Amino acid sequence: MKCFAQHHFCKVLVILFFLLQATLFAQDKKKEIEEDIQRIEAEISFTNKLLAETNKSKQLTLNELQILQSKLTRRENLIASIQKQMFQLDTELTKSEKEIDRLNKELAQLREEYAKMILFAYRNRGSYNTLMFLFAAEDFNQAYHRLKYIQQYAGYRQTQIIRIEQAQQQLTETINKLETERTDKATLFADEKREQINLSSERVKIDKSVQQLSKKETELRQTIRQKEREAQQLQRAIEDIIAEEVRASNERKGIKNTPSNKVMELTPEELALSNLFTQNRGKLPWPTERGIISAQFGEHPHPVLKKVVTKNNGIDISTVKLSDARCVFDGVVVSVNRITATNNAVIVRHGNYFTVYSNLEDVYVKRGDKLKTKELVGRIHTDKNEAKTELHFELWQGRQIVNPEFWLAR
Repeated sequence: MKCFAQHHFCKVLVILFFLLQATLFAQDKKKEIEEDIQRIEAEISFTNKLLAETNKSKQLTLNELQILQSKLTRRENLIASIQKQMFQLDTELTKSEKEIDRLNKELAQLREEYAKMILFAYRNRGSYNTLMFLFAAEDFNQAYHRLKYIQQYAGYRQTQIIRIEQAQQQLTETINKLETERTDKATLFADEKREQINLSSERVKIDKSVQQLSKKETELRQTIRQKEREAQQLQRAIEDIIAEEVRASNERKGIKNTPSNKVMELTPEELALSNLFTQNRGKLPWPTERGIISAQFGEHPHPVLKKVVTKNNGIDISTVKLSDARCVFDGVVVSVNRITATNNAVIVRHGNYFTVYSNLEDVYVKRGDKLKTKELVGRIHTDKNEAKTELHFELWQGRQIVNPEFWLAR
């Protein structure tokens, strides 16, 4: 019997543990969704600031279209997050309604039991007079047991009163919680409706912008060719710098450099730095204090020109005028390159990793400088014709280009 009781107690503990875990998970999920909504709303607000700067330009630009499309994506993400929050709230509403139903039944049962106790005590108030009941005992031992019974009975009645009060309080709290949840759901529904309207409006703006920009096909193609030339020049410079770093690093360690030898041997300090960099995947600070990704990594269809695909070896980050680029991790400057008259590029080495900061108007560092995380690298160039301030950022692992978006903190 004792073993059975222990086994039952353990089962209850396990059930309570999983219920607690489920509650904590739901709370964490809710907090995560709320943080996502706040972050996306802040990004949309910042995007509006960028659009306000871009609108100072007298004519519609491709940059404005890209910012609009970025805003559209964030609006879609915001709606998705609101819908997730609504779904979670629906689950909580269902739980609250079931809990209210259970508490009502429990309260009714407690009241019924208490009413029977009162009725029983009333009907037997003469024959069960406390003193007569005690004096009628055959001996002291029986009188003692009768006294204990009376005390236990009175205690049980008092316990029932407390249980009724607690159940009533819990019921009131759950009803209030349900009303709050219903109000929250109504607010979320209104938010979603408003965002859907904004989304439709932004889609119309983008369609009109695409139509207007499609009339500038020649100009757009010239811009693409210019960007491709700059990208190729930057890529050659990066490849040369990395190849030289591999050669010099191997030479210092007495390793023969051959065309097939592309692996860079690292010192213990460089290896430790590389490992730290790897451990910070998804946690690196942004190379700008504020900004949005206006052009993503890889190949993508041109937003205006049909059958034209553009390639990006990194990401482009739009930010406000007079913004600075900053180093994303501890490292050493291995190159400062001039790509065009207004486009400088800085390459920083972090062990086996290299980060590239391009489209800098002014550079604050020089080759050989040791930089700390978030240390300023240079002032980002602002294109006056398009009112565009945009940093081009790349990440290389050895001689391999990787998508830097996966490495930056959200």
